Amino acid sequence: MNLRYVAIFILAIQVIPLVFAETNCTGYHDMFTVNVLDGNLKPVSNATVIVKYDRGQSFGDKYFITPPKQTDASGQILYDIYNGGTNVREIDCKIEINATAGGADKSVTIEAGKHGPTVDVIMSDVFSLKFFVRDQFRAALPNATVNVGNYSGVTDGSGMYFKEIKEGVYPYFASYVDASQAGSINISNDTEFEVLFPHYRITVDVSDDTGTPLPATLTIFNKTFEMQDGHFENEKTFGDSVPYTVNYRGIITEGTISPATLPIVELIYDINAPLFGNITPQTMNDRYQLQIEVWDPNEFADGLDISSMKMYYKLEPSDATTPWSNAVVYTTGRNKFTADFPKLPPDSIVKFRAEVKDKAGNRAEKEGKFSTYAVAPPVNNTGNETNPQPPPSQEQGIPLIYILGGVIVLVLGLYLVFRMKSKPPAGA
Repeated sequence: MNLRYVAIFILAIQVIPLVFAETNCTGYHDMFTVNVLDGNLKPVSNATVIVKYDRGQSFGDKYFITPPKQTDASGQILYDIYNGGTNVREIDCKIEINATAGGADKSVTIEAGKHGPTVDVIMSDVFSLKFFVRDQFRAALPNATVNVGNYSGVTDGSGMYFKEIKEGVYPYFASYVDASQAGSINISNDTEFEVLFPHYRITVDVSDDTGTPLPATLTIFNKTFEMQDGHFENEKTFGDSVPYTVNYRGIITEGTISPATLPIVELIYDINAPLFGNITPQTMNDRYQLQIEVWDPNEFADGLDISSMKMYYKLEPSDATTPWSNAVVYTTGRNKFTADFPKLPPDSIVKFRAEVKDKAGNRAEKEGKFSTYAVAPPVNNTGNETNPQPPPSQEQGIPLIYILGGVIVLVLGLYLVFRMKSKPPAGA
């Protein structure tokens, strides 16, 4: 055999045990910093890191797994491992480092004592997401709620929610006060995403039908406000639809405000009853009627409920047990009604009660009486009857017409005389 090959064989026999001896040890003390980086080699904060190694003890599990730790703002964690080894066997000197962040996992294996002070764990499929929530003027909205996939959090003072996340497409949902938005984000590299929640000024005013403010109670934004002057306003209202409830003396009105399109709510409570005017009796074809005036006078009144107009009557004398009868009521003009009665007995007193409501349900009532006693008809000065004038008295003197006629004749005579005197003689 060639001596050269023999020498190589002998050397190999001596070296191979030494190589294997370096991968097994009886114990060690190792200190290193785990540095977790994302796909752009930037630190990954709050990554979860565990370390697995052979603890060398002769009882229990052979490998020990450290409790999970979180990387700091620099993406780092310091590990100080003291492994006393065992006299029973040689231990495995490999140390396995596992990092988890944004739904991704990455493992790196090192050998005790054979690495630098920093061990990099590069998560090449993880990137940073900066999710901003702002108003229409790009002002930050802190404490907005953000959900991306299975991750959730709130925005910081700059309106940002930050997350290291594995590449992919994720659904998101963001909300702030009464505003919300949903959609999806595609993460394929470092990503900045922005959601805008505009705000608007809203007002709620409550008054009666005369325009007088009412001290109502308003429930809005899950809070209750006492509207001492009937007015409420909020300068920054978020959301497309804001529900509200107004309560005035048990009268409840519910609705929604659309800040972007209908930011002003004006509620008018018609709380004043209609007013009766004159109620005048008259006869028509030997039947009695009442002409009734009634109106709902205030500027913001709901108006009369015409169908609610009623007329009741009974003959006197009567008492509380005497039943009322109904007259027939119909409209005869704007704010005017006529009540038709059946044929009533003559020489009677009729007691009546008129009732009406407005469209808000406010009720008005007026009572009165009229008589059916016969009244002498007025004197008719027309037709064939004549009433001759008395002869003029002798004391009346000369009638004025004769005096005027004499004056006219005298003036004409004087005029003719004057003309004749002023005419020149013939042949002059």
